[in-house]
Amino acid sequence: MNRWNIDIEPNTTSDGAGSLPPGAPRASHNPASPFATAQEPRLNEAALTAMAGARQTFFAGLGNVRPYPLPPPRHPVFTRGPVWPALRQSWRVIQRPDTTLIFSDGLSDPFDPFDPGNPLDAAGAGTTTAGLGIEVYAEARGALADPGTSWLFELVHQVSQNAVAHGGFLSLLRAQGAFSLQMKATGLPDGWLSAAGLVTVLVGVRAATIPAAFPTPRGRVSTIALTMVPASLRLALDHEEGGFAAQVHGLAEQLGNTRDGHLNDPATAGGRSA
Repeated sequence: MNRWNIDIEPNTTSDGAGSLPPGAPRASHNPASPFATAQEPRLNEAALTAMAGARQTFFAGLGNVRPYPLPPPRHPVFTRGPVWPALRQSWRVIQRPDTTLIFSDGLSDPFDPFDPGNPLDAAGAGTTTAGLGIEVYAEARGALADPGTSWLFELVHQVSQNAVAHGGFLSLLRAQGAFSLQMKATGLPDGWLSAAGLVTVLVGVRAATIPAAFPTPRGRVSTIALTMVPASLRLALDHEEGGFAAQVHGLAEQLGNTRDGHLNDPATAGGRSA
């Protein structure tokens, strides 16, 4: 079941529309049309092709990219999920010697020009920005028999969708350095979920083996790591002074200072917590 609701942890300011620092830009909530007419310009195909090429060049430098992208588990038309910048949703599986990466592939596309809330360039054929300016990913130890039905894809898919719905992940990261969120999830390994079925995810832990950004024709795109927190660790940190929210930055910094700190390793999680 697709879910687009997350609970960004209270170390940020929440106003009901998502948690953003004061003055940060917000995503448009205007619906985008997937159709072109004689009166409306088509998507800037040249810009889309150029951005896709830049992403594929970056992905190829990380490992062996599987030839076919992962599609959404269900078509966005039927889920009524958030609208990606250019309407295209996909994810890439990258096999490394000892790990598997799943990357979003499209959050940095130019915005659909049919959305009146998006800033069009002078020609009106596209936008001058790289979409949301981000791509999100998670890395796990080992290989996955079927990445498209894996817990790793479940994680990246849900956070990708919520990044679009929220609209301000990049601004939030620039203001906070890293933040945490909780979300409902299914299919994750035992030990990551609380009894309520919630997984805690750190967003923005530094990864020693993956560049923090990559160049594109429309500017640099930030790469954002997703790192799950074992339920037992979350419970322990909840009992520290200030609760888990007060520990987020220290935990993200600690993990970022180790080579594999951003990795999601099923073997590191203990049993289910309360």
